[in-house]
Amino acid sequence: MSRTPLRPVQRVLLLFPPMHDVKIIDTMVVPPMGIASLAAYVRDMVDVALLDCVAEGYRQKVSVARHIARVGLSDDEILARVRAYRPDMVGLSCIFSNQFACVKDLSRKIREKVDPDMVIVTGGTHPSFLPEQTLSEADVDYVVLGEGELGLKQIIETHNSGGRIEDIDGVAFRTENGVQVTPRTTWIEDLDTLPFPARDLLPMETYFEAKVPMALHWRKVRNTPIVSSRGCPFKCPFCSSWRHWGQRFRKRSAENVLAEITHLKSRYNIQELKWQDDNLTADRNRAKAIFQGMIDRGLVMPWNTPNGIALWTLDGEMLDLMKKSGCFEITLAVESGDPETFRRFVKKPFTLDQAAKVARMARERRITTVAYFILGFPGETVRQVKSSIRFGLRMGVDYLVPFIFNPLPGSELWQECMQKGFLSDSLQYERSNNYMDPGALVSAGPDGKVSGGGDEVSYVQGMAYLQNLAKLPFRNPREFMANYSRKLLTAPWFLVDFLKVLWNTRSIIVSGIRQSSLFVKRNR
Repeated sequence: MSRTPLRPVQRVLLLFPPMHDVKIIDTMVVPPMGIASLAAYVRDMVDVALLDCVAEGYRQKVSVARHIARVGLSDDEILARVRAYRPDMVGLSCIFSNQFACVKDLSRKIREKVDPDMVIVTGGTHPSFLPEQTLSEADVDYVVLGEGELGLKQIIETHNSGGRIEDIDGVAFRTENGVQVTPRTTWIEDLDTLPFPARDLLPMETYFEAKVPMALHWRKVRNTPIVSSRGCPFKCPFCSSWRHWGQRFRKRSAENVLAEITHLKSRYNIQELKWQDDNLTADRNRAKAIFQGMIDRGLVMPWNTPNGIALWTLDGEMLDLMKKSGCFEITLAVESGDPETFRRFVKKPFTLDQAAKVARMARERRITTVAYFILGFPGETVRQVKSSIRFGLRMGVDYLVPFIFNPLPGSELWQECMQKGFLSDSLQYERSNNYMDPGALVSAGPDGKVSGGGDEVSYVQGMAYLQNLAKLPFRNPREFMANYSRKLLTAPWFLVDFLKVLWNTRSIIVSGIRQSSLFVKRNR
């Protein structure tokens, strides 16, 4: 261990750090369910506080690169809050790779300027898959791997009992011989045993004021995320989430979920839900029990699925029940519309024909549709990228969202890219997770070979997004008027920001016009 004896821990501050985000996109201001869940799990054994640096400083943006801005409280403001709370332990969440730069800076400054003996812990997807790099670059004592509740609790218990860190499951730390990584082997089997996230420790009114919820679409200002399950049984090679959550699907009971919705409505007057599940309807019977329970108990309210939904479980009966319980929008993570790319990279149990059918059935029920696509998989040609986008436009969804492939640490494709030398050890992770920025693109050359370019793919991305958006007023005038009038009324500066986006993407527009081959046309 780097420090002995172990410091007793009585006060814990869990921190959601600032983010490095693309300038042309609004950074989402969303209650961080990760640290809220951790706080609820350990609050009966220690005093705990939460600091959401993004929410409390969402108006503060500092340029760190041409396309990237740091969003959130300044380091000085954060350090002042740490000093004021006087914790024995600080936990730095690192769900996204574009938070890692802030984790590095804050861990060093807390050690140097606040308390050299502070116990500093980090966790989340990024450090879970890069524990050695995290411990070498950030001044943290521990990395909690995967699901965080058990690991954090055991670290606190060990510090207070004088036990052995080496005996904790799912943790990485420094030793005299280097870094020891103990893989996680235990998981919370019954999610109903978890307390509801500690939203009372978060600035809930700030989220309502910001009006920038997950995926940016909303119907009611007082909305909040809710998580009813963890994990995914499928193994898409571009995704790391299924590994992070134990390579399987676990779920809360319908009764437990309905109890939380009741709590949210009575305690915070929540009027809209954002399901953060990857696979909300994977268990069809449970999903139906939740939706029917919302109807029967007077809990009907607008809701959507910004993370996606188990597309293969949706049929007319399910969609009717979802609509009655308040569903106004579903996100279909199709990933690719090119048959060859779809077969190679998408391991979910649905077909492209099924995806198109679900989109059509949702439209018939006036459920807004969003479709996610990934462009530029390793080895994918520009021809395949265009083929994928043609399918996406033919689906006729309300919002087509084409992301540029970024290698997520822990995913199969990230490992493949590392092994083949497509990514360097000095990859700037603060630019990762920015799917509108081709800075980390590693593929999609015209000959199908992996390269560091991506301009043409970026053009296709921009033109597809704009072409689909231009059709929205004619395809779904009701959605167009509702969405954009709501934004103009609640955030008048939205129009200015939108014009800035058009100006910043002018090269894409001009290039798309000049290169007629980039216009996506219907297959004949």
